[in-house]
Amino acid sequence: MKTIRFLGFWICLAVGLALGVWSQRTPAPVPASAPATAFSADRAMADVTTIAQKPHPTGSAEIAKVRDHLRERISELGLQVSIRPGEGFWTKSDTGRALTVAAVQNVIGVLPGKDPSLPAILVMSHYDSVHNSPGAADDATGVAAALEIARALKADGPHARDVIFLFTDAEEAGLLGADAFFNRDPTLERVGLVVNLEARGDAGRAAMFQTGPGNGALMSVFARQAKGPSANSLASTVYEKMPNDTDFTHAVQKGLPGLNLAFIDDQLAYHTPLARPDHLERGSLQHIGDQALPTIRALADAATLPAKAPNAIYSDVLGLFMISYPPAVGWGLLVLAAGLIAFTAWRTLSLGAASGWEIARGVAGLLLTATAAATVLHLAGRLLMITDVQRYYGVLTRFDLLLWGCGLLAVAVGLGVATAQARGARRILPCAVALALGGACSLVGGFDPIGLGLGVAACVLAALALGFKTDVLGAWIGGMIVLLVMAAAAQILAPGATVMLTWPLLVAALGAALIIGVGGTRDRRVALALTFVVGLLAVLSTAQLTAWGSWTFAGVGMMEPAVLALFAMLAAPALSPLAHDFAATRWAWRAAGVLALAGVALIANAARLGGEPGRPAVTQALHVADLSTGKAWRLTEAPRLDAWTKAVLPDDGGSDPKQQPLAPFWRKPVWMSETRAAPVEAPQLTVDRADDRLLVRLIPAPGAEMVTVRLRPSGPLAAPRLNGRPITLKTEAGQWSALTYHAPDPNGVTLSFTTLGPGKVEVAALEYHDGWPALAKAPPAKPADLMAIGMSDKTAVLVRGGMSW
Repeated sequence: MKTIRFLGFWICLAVGLALGVWSQRTPAPVPASAPATAFSADRAMADVTTIAQKPHPTGSAEIAKVRDHLRERISELGLQVSIRPGEGFWTKSDTGRALTVAAVQNVIGVLPGKDPSLPAILVMSHYDSVHNSPGAADDATGVAAALEIARALKADGPHARDVIFLFTDAEEAGLLGADAFFNRDPTLERVGLVVNLEARGDAGRAAMFQTGPGNGALMSVFARQAKGPSANSLASTVYEKMPNDTDFTHAVQKGLPGLNLAFIDDQLAYHTPLARPDHLERGSLQHIGDQALPTIRALADAATLPAKAPNAIYSDVLGLFMISYPPAVGWGLLVLAAGLIAFTAWRTLSLGAASGWEIARGVAGLLLTATAAATVLHLAGRLLMITDVQRYYGVLTRFDLLLWGCGLLAVAVGLGVATAQARGARRILPCAVALALGGACSLVGGFDPIGLGLGVAACVLAALALGFKTDVLGAWIGGMIVLLVMAAAAQILAPGATVMLTWPLLVAALGAALIIGVGGTRDRRVALALTFVVGLLAVLSTAQLTAWGSWTFAGVGMMEPAVLALFAMLAAPALSPLAHDFAATRWAWRAAGVLALAGVALIANAARLGGEPGRPAVTQALHVADLSTGKAWRLTEAPRLDAWTKAVLPDDGGSDPKQQPLAPFWRKPVWMSETRAAPVEAPQLTVDRADDRLLVRLIPAPGAEMVTVRLRPSGPLAAPRLNGRPITLKTEAGQWSALTYHAPDPNGVTLSFTTLGPGKVEVAALEYHDGWPALAKAPPAKPADLMAIGMSDKTAVLVRGGMSW
């Protein structure tokens, strides 16, 4: 029995972690020989391979090939196909002085149902990629999954209602194809529900991470139909508050119900050349289809679509099945948990097994675990110095090391707090360490009020939690009280967030009630059974929290590793009795120290600069030709030069690279090397005035993928128009305003304004073409540990103009 108590914490922790990792596996791809009504990743991969041969951003020659492929495939499937040309708009800044526009060509395929008057299901994905990425995951996977879903639905159709397949253009440029559809396409009137298929990475399970408003009834359908579901309402609640957007954002803004699915593992392939078909995890494609196809099929066959109902609280359970319930049930679960905790506390106090002060120290102890872990992990995040894209992708090359390193640090802090409480450790040293760690957060990147605040909070809580021995029941009950208060507050403010609070709380409360209700027996078999039950509950809680935590860390952990502190806090109550037994041994401090050292070593390894073959770092270099001065530069926006850019920038008769601005497009210093001017195709920029209208016209050179026009007037301009259509673009005296146009009309882009009195205007235009100038010296091939990103390996042509009146 002593051995079980000694090893119980480690056995349950290891098994729980392993089970949580196991639950995140992707399903095996279904072969092309599967029944026609099934979703087959192997069948869908044929489309992924065709679409993701090369980068195909909006405005490129490659996207026209992808569009032709889509039109042919939709026709082959027997759907009604149409191309919808239009314009999409996106105001990029809070000031309103930056507008992005694209000439989009959305592709629509309609699978007719039995009754076209019924609201249709819209299945949406985007068929463009970013520059320098083939986009096998983002979003060739979504497109291929939609085509496979269309084929499978047709195989057992017709269904009750139409299913419309929308393939949007220019999502990467700012959701511009979706803007054109949801704001100006008459097909929208037929849509009753939207399912969007996306990716941010090219591996892992596909999660349903966002819903439309009033999702209660819809989530019941998803919970019943989705195979191997992956979803939780906290992710959806948090995502609503984040600045990220997908095409689904436009559906939400229109008040449409729906589901948004994506997979997000291995983000090193996100928007990089690694996003190739051979690099894509086929199980991820299978998983998105396993969830979307049966859900869409059920909705297409339904006599009526799910009515809007209060948002549900929901989660998958280890990827096996889903639970979904209304907020009223959430209150019932909290009442049950409160009852179990109250019983445990009453019984504990009446038996003298713990005092009220011990329970109070247990409250402080769990809060100390959370704040101490958050302080340590926040400091680790500051030391990683992820302040730019180059550094972000550099750490992504060893993301798994970062995840496990932060996880080990969180466990080490939790075990350290449990040991300190079990032994009644003195307060002085923990308080000093907390303040030191909080203050250290300001040593990197300037003053950090968050880190300092966490350090001060940890210091105060250490003073409250330590200094006296706290028995296991006091720590256990105190921790559960903390979770109960948090869950009740979340139930009031954001019910969807309670799913990660309520269930770990219930598991811990059930274990505590069993122990206090049956414990104290001298029957060895009963004692062993209780130990087994408590251990099993701890394993299940740890496993589910591992699954939730790894997905959450993939989403936000790079920018704030301290998010794992939440999961350390949630896991602590269920593991508390097991950890307390081990904490009472002389091995506890050593184990916590070893875990901390291992975590630090893994994080330090993840922070190493540079990539490696198979996991390359990112680089960038492009040619800029300023036709107004006759000068040319090789330029990189990366804040640090790697060996390749150090060689490439001055390689064509150029000077040593130095950081300097190139206004108005690079107003902050970037690495530049003046190089030999090579002939380039020239856009035509004219600035004119007719009556009181200022006309800025740019005729792009052949092959232009995108242009940006910036203008700085001496006074405000009014009534802006783009090609004769009113637009929203603010101007301000002495400030630059910008219009970026993707896939510009070869006949030209015309901006016009009403002038107010005498004035002047400066105008500059930057036009991007794929590849280096034909007569420029080609740069050497990139080494295996580097890959291009963004606008690398392109030619930017700059022209200027202006006038006074």
